[in-house]
Amino acid sequence: MDHYAMKKLHETVKKQNEEKYKDNSKRRLMANIGKKFQTTMIGAIAKFEDEFGYLWGNDKEDEERTQKEAIMFEKWQDVRTAILNNGNNQSRAAMDEMNQYTISWNKFHTEFIVKSV
Repeated sequence: MDHYAMKKLHETVKKQNEEKYKDNSKRRLMANIGKKFQTTMIGAIAKFEDEFGYLWGNDKEDEERTQKEAIMFEKWQDVRTAILNNGNNQSRAAMDEMNQYTISWNKFHTEFIVKSV
């Protein structure tokens, strides 16, 4: 293999590695942001249940709830579903948006300065 062919092969491999790195960077970012969306939604729902769960007998079995608690529980289930659906829709929209970008992860970089004494 002559010098020109080796140089061309090197450039091709380098370009493929860069593209693979960008794809991996994008997937990494999308996975991390997806987790953050999920954590935000689930955390908000959990906090709401902690503070207002008594309204629908949160610690009770279905058959132990009063009629008023059962009604409130059904309303809460509707609200909870709407929150999760909206959050999932927004998460998908964010992922679709990110797919339109070229992303490269700037890894942690530490530079040591050597001083002579």
